[in-house]
Parts: sequence; C-alpha cells; structure tokens
Amino acid sequence: MTARATSIFLPETANERTRELIVEALQARADPAKCVEYFHEDAVFYVLGRICDYSASGVFRGRDQILDHFRRINSEVECSERKILNLVVEGDKVGVRRSVVVRHHGTAAVSRLIFADFVKFRGEKIAEVFEYADTAWLKRLSGDED
Repeated sequence: MTARATSIFLPETANERTRELIVEALQARADPAKCVEYFHEDAVFYVLGRICDYSASGVFRGRDQILDHFRRINSEVECSERKILNLVVEGDKVGVRRSVVVRHHGTAAVSRLIFADFVKFRGEKIAEVFEYADTAWLKRLSGDED
C-alpha cells in the first residue's frame, strides 16, 4: 500500500496518515524492536482467546511487555507472506483483517492464518490493540489437533 500524491483536489486527511501508520506498523511486525516503536509507552495489547487454546492470549501493558510478547511469538513461529485483506480507518480507530503464513518451528507445520485487529491511536502512536485469531490454528501447527 502506498500513499497517493496529495494535491489541492485530494488533500491528505487524518485517515490517510493513520492508514500509513498502521501499514508501517504491520510491516514492522517481523522486527519486534522496530514494531514496538509505533506504540505509546503505556499502550495496551489485548490478544483475545482462551489461554488453553492459544498460548499467546493475554493482556500486555506497555512497550516492554508488548516487545516480550512479539519476541515470544517469533521464537515459536516464523511468519511470512503478510497481507492486509481489509482496512477501515475512521479517525483514530482502525479495523484490519489480515492474513499471514505461519510455520511452527517445532513441527514445521505451515498454515495461512487470518487475524482481525482493532486499533486505537493517540496522536501518531498506537494506544490500544484488540487482536483476534483462529484459536484452533496453534493446535494444527503444533500437531495437537484432535
């Protein structure tokens, strides 16, 4: 996704800047230290799901906890082919449906996963994220599927 050229006929809007920021943050997700720079110091990241089904579930408060969370995910799986499927921006709120190909380090199982993220910005930094994922994916990837 690229920003279109601005002109007097198509001025840059707050929604366009927010769109650029969320795209940049998602592209930086492969590098946890870079990605966490898009977050406020006091940001909260909610990963929704039952902990028994999705070990990444939890509430992560502040950049340090969010960084640890991203690093833990990267230690378990390798992500590639990241795609934004739908992106809706309204003021400081963003809804994203995205997909990513995930390879589990332990089993080498590969699956394309779909995520939904609801993001709230404060200024040009992320203040809050609610992330939803198919909680059955970890079982498929780890080989624990019934």
